Amino acid sequence: MSIKAAVESQNGASRGRVLVVDDSRVVRAIVCHALRKGGFQVDEVDNGAAALQILKGARHDVVITDLRMPGLDGFEVLAGVKQLDPNVEVIILTGSFAHDVNSAVKALRLGAHDFLMKPPASAEQVIATVDRAVESKRLKDANRMLVQELQALSRTDALTGIANRRSLDEALSRETARSHRHGQPLSVVMLDIDHFKKINDTHGHQAGDTVIQAFARTVASQLREGDELYRYGGEEFAVLLANTGLDGAMTVAKRIVAAVAAAPIRISSTDIRVTTSAGAACLGPVEDAAALIAEADAALYEAKSTGRNRAVARHGHMALVRKARTA
Repeated sequence: MSIKAAVESQNGASRGRVLVVDDSRVVRAIVCHALRKGGFQVDEVDNGAAALQILKGARHDVVITDLRMPGLDGFEVLAGVKQLDPNVEVIILTGSFAHDVNSAVKALRLGAHDFLMKPPASAEQVIATVDRAVESKRLKDANRMLVQELQALSRTDALTGIANRRSLDEALSRETARSHRHGQPLSVVMLDIDHFKKINDTHGHQAGDTVIQAFARTVASQLREGDELYRYGGEEFAVLLANTGLDGAMTVAKRIVAAVAAAPIRISSTDIRVTTSAGAACLGPVEDAAALIAEADAALYEAKSTGRNRAVARHGHMALVRKARTA
């Protein structure tokens, strides 16, 4: 669904949803009648507290509020609306006296979209003012969705759909701090597809992409709830294991090694047997994220240099090589 379609879907088929807040029943009737006649979905209340309560439970594009009301005044309603959703536009209803106009101008400086004199000059003026506010709100919503999509893309590997190196760096920083703060273990398993260059050279880079995608799916299928998989770069992946010690990390690593070896990948009409090497490390009391990755990398290097298709645990520069069972 496109951003425009998503925004339109959120706001339904009407021209927009508007909440009118005024302690004057007459003013409310005039404004609400004009809006409903213009095709807007309209809710109305006579005080600011009730307005904010409604906004907590229902989406609105625009709030039209009187400035001078018992209880919460228009400025407090404006502040409350922006706290709940900065994108909702607020239109101020004000009198024609100089001090009222000055108050309306102050409201504009505080984030109001526009103001209307009361009673409004015409239904057309009300509709035109609200139309502009609805359009402004929907553009803001579209921009927010676009920013969220771009942020998600910047943290996602395009080929596999899993989190990328940037996401790993952020998660490592966060989880390392949490581990030190609460005294909980934190482990990383680094994975590398064995002889991946040979796969590319023999079957082509498109086949290599297929292998990486299938490998990511197999690894993900072996993880526990809470374990996080990242593409580190090229054919290398990382698994972040919060609240997991070295023994637990090795259990996960060996399970992944065995699962990959037992799942040949079909390329055209050929089944390619793929294996992986794994290096596991656990965060030390005074280590940081960089040290943890360095230890896991060293364990991975040990696994590859001692025969591949195996998992190695490394802690305090002591390596334990354990070959995973293969089918």
